[in-house]
Amino acid sequence: MSGVAALNIAKSNETYFFQGDRYVKFKWTPGTTDDEITYGPTEFAKEWASLKEAGFGWVDAILPIPEHDHRAYFFSGDKYARIEYVPGAPGDKILGGVRPIKGNWLSLDKAGFTEVTAALPVPGRSNEAYIFSGQQYCRIKYTEGKIDDELLDGPKPISVGWSKVGFTDFDTIFARPGSENGAYVFSGSEYSQIKVNVGGYDEIVSDKREIDQYWPALVRAGFY
Repeated sequence: MSGVAALNIAKSNETYFFQGDRYVKFKWTPGTTDDEITYGPTEFAKEWASLKEAGFGWVDAILPIPEHDHRAYFFSGDKYARIEYVPGAPGDKILGGVRPIKGNWLSLDKAGFTEVTAALPVPGRSNEAYIFSGQQYCRIKYTEGKIDDELLDGPKPISVGWSKVGFTDFDTIFARPGSENGAYVFSGSEYSQIKVNVGGYDEIVSDKREIDQYWPALVRAGFY
């Protein structure tokens, strides 16, 4: 499923979830099903001036920038934008313009990735990230706002490097709040909870489950 992305709001128990041209903000507690919508769903172009300015019709992936609570890279098709946002208020803005992935992410050029379908900061490392594209992934090292990124590992098939998850491609992956290396992976109508082991194999915390049974806020939003 293209156009699915999630972004945890730092120092809160809320998450932005994008699907197609809409998004929702919801409050949740990991390990429970008491999540509730706090805003939306609505078309993100109405609320995110930066995404409207960028001309993005959907968001494929979001890479949070660990050293800045409210900055992230947003990917859409073969383009991306670095965005600074204000949770619950207007004022979001593009930093550095809208750019093509090709030529601006040297590591992804080397990996042969023209689009990014999911992204996750490497746990415990502020300048590394896992980047997913279709059925492949790689690990990169980067500096915010600079074109000096390096390919550290990959590209490899997701089915090999993330074999325990049981998915061949990821719609989105996002960190489990309050956990050093926990993450949730969504693929199609299912999700898994995993523990990310850098340089090793992931561990399953909970096997594949139906999203509509455990994420009621996303069901109410009409996303599943």
